[in-house]
Amino acid sequence: MDKTISVNEDPPLKWKSECGRYTVSISLSCFNKMLEMAKGHYPCEVGTSLVGCYSDDGFDATVLDTAPMSSDSKGLANSFYRGIKGLRRFFAKLRRNYLGKRYYVGEWHSHPDVSPVPSSTDDENQSAIASDTKTNCPECILLIIGGNPFNAPDLGVFVYSRKRGRIDLFQDGA
Repeated sequence: MDKTISVNEDPPLKWKSECGRYTVSISLSCFNKMLEMAKGHYPCEVGTSLVGCYSDDGFDATVLDTAPMSSDSKGLANSFYRGIKGLRRFFAKLRRNYLGKRYYVGEWHSHPDVSPVPSSTDDENQSAIASDTKTNCPECILLIIGGNPFNAPDLGVFVYSRKRGRIDLFQDGA
């Protein structure tokens, strides 16, 4: 069963887990911002943190924006290290400006010319974030833009749960 969707037409903005419990919605402007970054850094990987919010029960998330890319981030053709410079200040300011209603919800990065499926390194990193009580993100989202960002991008959407592990999401209605 394919766990990604093709976004050659209008990008679908809502994904659900097979059980229907988890939902991730992505704003079109956020998706377009990620896609432009993927194009700008092609053929290297790129990414940054995600900004959004959760429903009160934590099972529905909305991804609204990306954090700025840290100057200490490094992307190669087959790997990406998301740096940390300036992110603490960015998220503190975000919480103040939005009265705590927007915050860190996960990560995104690109997989140029390959499938948008998490690598074992992606799985390890996202599971560590979800398990770390200091990040306060027990349901961490991972978005991966794969394929060719210029003419055939694919988007993979995943939730890493502190209690349930990796949950693959599918285009809502698919």
